[in-house]
Amino acid sequence: MQKDTFFITTPIYYTNWIPHIWHAYSSIICDTIARYQKINGKKVKFSTWVDENSQKAVLKAKEMGMETLPYLDMMAEKHKAVWDGLNIKYTDFIRTTEERHHKLVREVLQKCYDNWDIYQAEYEWMYCVGCEAFKKDEDLVCLNKTTKETFPFSPKVKMSENILKVCPDHLTEPQKIKEKNWFFRLSKYENFLKDLYKKNPSFVMPDNRFNEVKAFVERWLEDFSISRETNTFGIKLPFDETQVTYVWFDALFNYVTLCKYPDSGGNDEAFWPADLHVVAKDIIRFHAIYWPAMLESAGYGMPKNVLTTGYFTVDGQKISKSLGNVIDPVEFSAKYSKDLLTLYMLSSINIGQDWDFSEKQAILMYNAKLANNMWNLVNRVVVLALKLGGVLEWKKEDYSHLTRVSDFQGDIMKELYIYSLDFISHMENYNLKSCLDSTFIILDSLNNFTTQKEPWQMIKDETKREETREVLYTIAEWLRQVWLALYPFFPEKMSEMFVKLGLEDYQKRLENGELEKLISETPTFEIKEKWENLFNRVEI
Repeated sequence: MQKDTFFITTPIYYTNWIPHIWHAYSSIICDTIARYQKINGKKVKFSTWVDENSQKAVLKAKEMGMETLPYLDMMAEKHKAVWDGLNIKYTDFIRTTEERHHKLVREVLQKCYDNWDIYQAEYEWMYCVGCEAFKKDEDLVCLNKTTKETFPFSPKVKMSENILKVCPDHLTEPQKIKEKNWFFRLSKYENFLKDLYKKNPSFVMPDNRFNEVKAFVERWLEDFSISRETNTFGIKLPFDETQVTYVWFDALFNYVTLCKYPDSGGNDEAFWPADLHVVAKDIIRFHAIYWPAMLESAGYGMPKNVLTTGYFTVDGQKISKSLGNVIDPVEFSAKYSKDLLTLYMLSSINIGQDWDFSEKQAILMYNAKLANNMWNLVNRVVVLALKLGGVLEWKKEDYSHLTRVSDFQGDIMKELYIYSLDFISHMENYNLKSCLDSTFIILDSLNNFTTQKEPWQMIKDETKREETREVLYTIAEWLRQVWLALYPFFPEKMSEMFVKLGLEDYQKRLENGELEKLISETPTFEIKEKWENLFNRVEI
């Protein structure tokens, strides 16, 4: 029986920064997929959050001269402001300092402890505060302090005041920590993980990230610390109140907290296990290795998929406050449009690839694909339809998509028919770029079809008025199909397009999950006036 629910999650964002363009990328991916699942008839749970029980948060609050909790309250509101400013329609927002999460984590810790999966040991390791993770030499790179260049670490490299071993992501030296902590028996779950990967060959996407995960399990699967004795801020262990939970064991169970103790009260356990976790590649090990093992130990089901994003640079440079190239996604959207940002982010690369963000390229893509390509078709249909009274309807009794293909005998119609079937497949497989690419290929073909038919010439011939109406109906109908496909990407503009074609109830029906029904309908279009341009060109 097919599951009628869909649970999607953003990464667990760190509380010590305000989300910028790279974080917005993950949330826009989630928002688009969640909207698609909803209009396709699923009950959707879409969660986002902040990770607060960390030493980084304590240090940042101290740096700002604030107490920890007031600082966290302030940052949580700033995170919400970004997502609300981008119209990210999450259903749940959770903070790891919430009482419901503390309750869940302590329950889980006790279950794992009772299952003999948690034990105490003394260790000495290197720890990166930025990653909130322990490191081995092979995880680090060498940094030349003078030139700021990095190069691979080797035991043969002599360390000095000028040559340091650093975390490749944060370029800081890990702390050397010697503590007596509690450990999780990850090594016990090696065979379980290998079996999980074999049974679910798409557990991690894309494939190259999954290969990295599997290689890591083959190479190094050691038990990991789940507590700190030096930290005072966090969730105390139920079996040792002198220590608090290590951040990843705490934070990851946010996903379960929201199903067992949802924002709305009641119970959302029907949504578990999660259908899709969207995460950045720097935390894939935690989600694809630690997380399944922890869930198995605690007796919870496995998430279906983990979708991994790559890194961003901006105009060829790493995103950095010191370089002044941090892009505020809300300000960027206000300057141009949210549509421009969404189109560029989701149409430029396949999810998982590293990418260089270019404001100029974003504008060029928007102008070409939406302001020119799509709007050219819309404008032609509107202007010519008004000359025919503004009403376009299909009068043939045996109307169907297949009938329309045979009636018009054109390759373009075959393309359109295939497109209406295939875009759902792209969305179901999270191939957002493929969905957009195929959409704009169809719009190119429609433009070519329109140019070949020349309805602006046909309309001048009284004997071809009905044929002109059929051509215009065909263009309008396939614009409608395209807009149904684009609704999860650009919901506001597509809703406005539907209204202007006389399809006033479309947004409501889509939000009620009627996508499949709408695709197969044969509507009558009523165009009452010339439209203002909904996709104005942007000057560079």
